[in-house]
Amino acid sequence: MRFVFGALVFVLGLSVVDAAEVYLKDGSVVIGTIKGLADGEDLDVDTEYMDVVTIEWDAIDEIRGTRTVDVEMFDGRRILGTIVLNEDGLSVIGEDTYTVQLAEVFVIDEVNETFWDALDVYTDLGMNIIRGNNEVTQVSFGGGIGYNARNFEISIDGTTIINEQTDGQDTRRATLTGVYTHKLGNNWTGNALLQLEKDEQQDLNGRSLLGGAFGKRLYNRRGMRLELFGGVALNREDFEGEPKTDTLEGLLGAAYRLRVARGIDFDASLFVFPNLETSGRVRTQFDSSLSIDLFADFDFKLTFYDRYDSDPPVGNETNDSGLTVGLSWSH
Repeated sequence: MRFVFGALVFVLGLSVVDAAEVYLKDGSVVIGTIKGLADGEDLDVDTEYMDVVTIEWDAIDEIRGTRTVDVEMFDGRRILGTIVLNEDGLSVIGEDTYTVQLAEVFVIDEVNETFWDALDVYTDLGMNIIRGNNEVTQVSFGGGIGYNARNFEISIDGTTIINEQTDGQDTRRATLTGVYTHKLGNNWTGNALLQLEKDEQQDLNGRSLLGGAFGKRLYNRRGMRLELFGGVALNREDFEGEPKTDTLEGLLGAAYRLRVARGIDFDASLFVFPNLETSGRVRTQFDSSLSIDLFADFDFKLTFYDRYDSDPPVGNETNDSGLTVGLSWSH
């Protein structure tokens, strides 16, 4: 049966132009365009008749005839070229030929031919139970767009949360975040951050944060990675009944990712903003999510966030936290 399936896929794929041939250890063959490999785990292949097929990296026996792709190793090396996989390892053929082992490969990205090919979009819809100044139930809407080039990435994410409060009138919380990441090589990045925030529940009429930081991926292994950041940020705040302030803050952060199992990922980030002008004031932002593949481009998503301010305006609590259960779509 496996031989028949492999032969059928092979025949159907003959009409795919510039298609790669991916031979699996069970005898199956998948033919299509390699879309990418993430975290050294799963290879996505866009086929003509079965849409995108996800293949475990360790299940692949041989690869032939790919287009030019961008290959990144766990140690930060990057090579541009076509790839061939056989018993000798993975050969990346460009100006020179490099041969590495499968366990060394962290990411494979297709070389995008147009601007639209490099775009990614997602949307979220969820229900929250949160504890801030009082207990509330929330409905959240989120979305984002990203552009992934060979040497840099840009992402813009927005979230709106409607709070139905048990004690008080309904309020809204909105956040818009833009991030620019430049890949410096050897697992180093240069990052720019712009964040706009409004939170009626915390009497925050507006906060704009503009910062820059350098990042280093310190731990980078299959299924797990850890990246640290350091820099500075300018924080402009406007709380109800308080004068507007512009202060300089430090920016210290960490981002963690864990592949719990195939199709189950855990992500967490923590950013600490020590105020460089107001002694003793520290703000933190913690975000985490557990994502479970459901079908096609849909995921079940459980997210948690916490915002801490050691010196908030009078009447506000030091912590503002929330839990979201929802559905996420990405493409």
